[in-house]
Amino acid sequence: MTADAMRAEILEVIGSNPSGHTNPDVRAKVRTLLHAYAACEGVDQADVLFAIGANVYGYEKPTADDADATTPAVPPTVIEFAYMKQFMKDVFLSYDVPEERAEQCAEVLIESDRRGIDSHGLGRLKPIYCDRIDQGILFPSKPITVLKETETTALVDGHLGMGLYIGPHCMNMAIQKAKKHGVGFVAVKNSTHYGIAGYYTTMAADAGCIGLSGTNARPSIAPTFGVEPMLGTYRTVPYRNSTSNLLAKSLV
Repeated sequence: MTADAMRAEILEVIGSNPSGHTNPDVRAKVRTLLHAYAACEGVDQADVLFAIGANVYGYEKPTADDADATTPAVPPTVIEFAYMKQFMKDVFLSYDVPEERAEQCAEVLIESDRRGIDSHGLGRLKPIYCDRIDQGILFPSKPITVLKETETTALVDGHLGMGLYIGPHCMNMAIQKAKKHGVGFVAVKNSTHYGIAGYYTTMAADAGCIGLSGTNARPSIAPTFGVEPMLGTYRTVPYRNSTSNLLAKSLV
């Protein structure tokens, strides 16, 4: 089998098994195919498929003992933040997220990767956003409704739209209120996952305010002496200015 045919087969296995990374048989098959592909003549050892295999399917590149010692070392694969952001924006656009909101969503996610918070950046694109839209529990674009409002506070309904554009919208509301009246507090319901809390406190700090951002979370922590998850990691993040340290605190 040619290298191109082998590569096409690997892509077919990965594409036809969206949750294959959790299936031992699929993981083993992908690893086997990658080893065969790596042995094909003329294969680019920097092919992104090898990085995907290593990070998702447990593929290990042949060591010097397994291959000819004269084989040049494979350089690390580096993907620019701008490329990653554009990729995420294109994905959101393909899900019918409006242009401006798709840009905002991609910016919130890529900022997480820029800060080295790998858990909330590109890695969340498929399982948190794409999959939930596919499941009908998250919507690409919904109106943001102000249910109640005073000069310093507001209660907003996000209608299960993308938290990645709802969050910035509401923080901007809070900032505007704080600039005018000294304090601004905006609470949101049906906001869905909104990325890293630190993104929003940084917005406040950049506007010359003291920012505080927090959210609820699904049950993932067992109580003292318990064995079943019942409590969420309720995240609060205060931020004073652009040169100070950001403090992230999980409250259970």
